[in-house]
Amino acid sequence: MNKKRTIIVGGVAGGATVAARLSRLGTDREIIIIERGKHVSFANCGLPYYIGGVIEQESSLLLATPELFQTRYGIEVLLQHEVYTIDPQQRTVGVANLVTGEKMQMPYDELVLSPGAAPLRPPMPGINLPGVMTLRTVPDANAIRRYIAEHKVRRALVIGAGFIGLEVAENLKLVGIEVNIVEGGSHVLPPLDAHMSTYVEELLTAHGIGVEVGKIAKGIRRCENGRLQAYNDTWNSVDADLILLSVGVRPEITLAQNAGLRIGETGGIWVDEHMRTSFPGVWAVGDAVQTTNCLTGQPTRLAMAGVAQKQARVAADDIAGRPAVFRGVFGTAVLRLFGTTISMTGLNIDTLTRSGDVDFEYVDGHHPQHVAYYPGASPIHARLVYRCSDGKLLGYTAIGKSGAARRTDVVAALLACNATVYDLAEAELCYSPQEGSPKDAANMLALVAINNLEGLHPIAHKDDINADSFLLDVREPAEVLKSPYPGAVNIPLSQLRERAPELPHGQKILVFCQSGVRGHTATTFLNNMNYQAYHLSGGYLSITR
Repeated sequence: MNKKRTIIVGGVAGGATVAARLSRLGTDREIIIIERGKHVSFANCGLPYYIGGVIEQESSLLLATPELFQTRYGIEVLLQHEVYTIDPQQRTVGVANLVTGEKMQMPYDELVLSPGAAPLRPPMPGINLPGVMTLRTVPDANAIRRYIAEHKVRRALVIGAGFIGLEVAENLKLVGIEVNIVEGGSHVLPPLDAHMSTYVEELLTAHGIGVEVGKIAKGIRRCENGRLQAYNDTWNSVDADLILLSVGVRPEITLAQNAGLRIGETGGIWVDEHMRTSFPGVWAVGDAVQTTNCLTGQPTRLAMAGVAQKQARVAADDIAGRPAVFRGVFGTAVLRLFGTTISMTGLNIDTLTRSGDVDFEYVDGHHPQHVAYYPGASPIHARLVYRCSDGKLLGYTAIGKSGAARRTDVVAALLACNATVYDLAEAELCYSPQEGSPKDAANMLALVAINNLEGLHPIAHKDDINADSFLLDVREPAEVLKSPYPGAVNIPLSQLRERAPELPHGQKILVFCQSGVRGHTATTFLNNMNYQAYHLSGGYLSITR
């Protein structure tokens, strides 16, 4: 029987998953993975932790070998081979053996592109100096480890404060290196909004990592002392023995572009909901493709292993004739940094504001991950974003030592169901004293949002405070003495019912406590007494950031 041949360009999360899924769906095709690197499937998300020694052995990063693919799945793997050309009309690819230089033409029935994305190396002076490095592959990680050992690196500069940059910074710190981070944007971890990123910056500085934001490197030079330094026309970084570039990635689209495949407006390979490219018989998955943001309907790119694997499953099913659709992405992501989890999903207020959207509101909270009376309670600093018009969930960010990612996963699942704050408020979440609360931290923010939507709890934010604001602090005197807020009038909640006549009628009163709970009670009481009260969402912990 003549089998169909499926050629997959690139392994790792996308290509390897397509191959394994196809093999499970039938034995009627020959499957070949062509990978230009030395490893067909490796845990690139684990590379920073290999540099830091958290993952001790390189072998731990290698998820599958060519032998495993052959014996378990009947899949042929060609390592250190590169597809250098595609002829979609003739359905052939040109393949070069990177070891011997030999070239050959290989026919295919179906072609899957999973070339991934490469770290950006901006075309600037000094970019190729020894000690200026990027991280994408196991050989990259080994090269960084060798450089640290051979050059006795004592100080490192990380350019770029995204996920990889921060993970590398933490792991360099773990091996005893002094670390500084420089970020070209206005705040660290740009996928967060500016307010929530302050928690991350404080975390970094608390662990001895220097942070500079708003500094775009235009070049790198060797100093007289032999160290490296980034610079622009008005700024010089600290000098360093090692510079790690983490300024983003670019999709590997050259092969697709040269073949005449359509490239989307975001610079990724255009695909439809079945992961089909603009040419029949060619699919594409992973970091190189353009996808759709499920909340905005706009094209986007999202380089995440989980996204690549979901796309790979859809592509394999479509090739095998099974109905499958990739709906798009929500931007769910998580980072564990110095024992604190930073997690997010959906849209944040900065993104919405830049888009011109005005139909949204948000609430902040600092509820513990489980009941306060059980030992070990710690706050989850969270922000929930929703539509004013219908309460639809738009986004959620949670930062905390424990339980943050679990709540973000709940909201991410609800986003996929087009849910509202009412659905989140009613979500039946796990509760025991060790694990949660009868009204979970995620439920609580949704309840605050509902009270706002229904007019029971008018909300204000830090940006609403001005010289004419009447600020009411309902914390106890001892709390105020410890951390006062300038210009605020202190009437403790325990005295508010008696002292309410001291407050001005007809003037907007902005009410706050430490974290929001007492402020909510005070606001509802005052509005029931016909005062014009607004609750400063998240209380003192939010408005002082």
